[in-house]
Amino acid sequence: MVKIEFQKKSSWPKLAWVCVVEQGSETARVFHGPMVETAEKWAVEGVWDGPFAAGEFDKTDLVFGSGVRLRPEGLYFISSATGMDRLWHAHVDNTYYISNTLPGLLKVADLSLLHDYPLYSEDIVSVQRKGLDSYVDSIPSDGANIHLIYYDNLLYTEKGLAKSKKPKKVPDFADYTAYKTYMEQAAIAIGGNAGANQRTFPIDMLVGLSTGYDSVATAVVAKFAGCRKAASIENASSFWRGSDSGEKIAAYLGLDCNLCRHDSKQYRHETAVWAGTGRPGGRNLTVLEFPKPLCLFFSGGYGDVVWDINVGAVHEIKGGANEMMGEFRLIEGVFNCVVPWWGIQNVNQIKAVGLLDEMKPWTLHNDYDRPVARRLIEEAGVPRGLFAQRKKDTSSNSPLWWPSTSSSRRSLNRYLESIQAPGASAGKVGIYSIASFILNLAYKNTVKRVGIRKWWRPWLTFPGRKNLFVWANHALKDDHYGDHN
Repeated sequence: MVKIEFQKKSSWPKLAWVCVVEQGSETARVFHGPMVETAEKWAVEGVWDGPFAAGEFDKTDLVFGSGVRLRPEGLYFISSATGMDRLWHAHVDNTYYISNTLPGLLKVADLSLLHDYPLYSEDIVSVQRKGLDSYVDSIPSDGANIHLIYYDNLLYTEKGLAKSKKPKKVPDFADYTAYKTYMEQAAIAIGGNAGANQRTFPIDMLVGLSTGYDSVATAVVAKFAGCRKAASIENASSFWRGSDSGEKIAAYLGLDCNLCRHDSKQYRHETAVWAGTGRPGGRNLTVLEFPKPLCLFFSGGYGDVVWDINVGAVHEIKGGANEMMGEFRLIEGVFNCVVPWWGIQNVNQIKAVGLLDEMKPWTLHNDYDRPVARRLIEEAGVPRGLFAQRKKDTSSNSPLWWPSTSSSRRSLNRYLESIQAPGASAGKVGIYSIASFILNLAYKNTVKRVGIRKWWRPWLTFPGRKNLFVWANHALKDDHYGDHN
């Protein structure tokens, strides 16, 4: 039977790990960052709904983070139970490399992404466009293809590496009480795991809070886990939509709310966000002040599908590109606990609850209607007029894909110069940013509304756009994973 040999790398991101297994060898080597928890038969960076000391994160469908677990039948690699995190793996000669970090895997396996492959970003976001059963599950490198897996686990045996389904432990949801009870009990168990005194590194909790349905309902659930801290971005990205601050709501929920401003010049570890998808979404999360050294972060991603009665039955569960904290969370020390994904294997039962007669007092019959979320919120004491009045926006999405911080811009331009590709001056980026914002706004409010897709969008061919994913992952590979031998 294979045994695990751990090698801590103090200079690596807090939560990163790469496992190296040579076929025929009795030892699996796990290189890991300084805050990955290890035991004789497992390593984990995550929380789950069971006792921490038992290390049975492989036996649940509620795990947020990732890990390695040795069992008699083989070596399991556990992925987060969302479509916002993933594992990477590659088979080079007779060696398997499995990891929660792409740049770390590239470094340890001595692989590089291809400078001239233009579809990395499209491949990655296919989990959002197509879903968990249909996404592109491999990308090219200068050697072996690199594979990725969402939600499900991997199992290594003497026969090689294969997908392993997560167990199904979610109950049936016949009514609202069944669903709410499940959420409460899961939150209590997850909170107990996060606060276990057997942990070497303490975990604090934080919930992202706005005035929208999903974040407020998530905050209600997070309180059952013991979360007492919220963070809110007070300024909306749109001029006319007003503040999206959840400060007043936090007061009703008894949460201590830290207000942050969305300032694109202040994104932390911005390169790490671009490494997630090669796209700008998700950078707004970097302005939040996550508790240290580690943070269990409750978020409401996918609530617009799970809880909205205007969205029909889910035929294939999809991930979310804007919630992919990816390499950023490994550096920052964050576990992305996406509450609407709890019980996702019975997603259509959850959706059916929202249509029951008992939910009519919380049904508005408009295009922004989430009775389950509304009932959770209002029964927790938040007044009806204080939330979900209209959709607001604090996102970092931009039609012009280009870094905002000076350090990331310099890094990108150096990379483009190294591959003899055109870069962009600050002046050119500024002009294109303004033009792209105006033209994109006009497009969305005119011809797109009548189904016309042709529109002059010069930012789609802006220099470097197709290189962002490669640049960011190679920059992290060089900057964070130099020590791996």
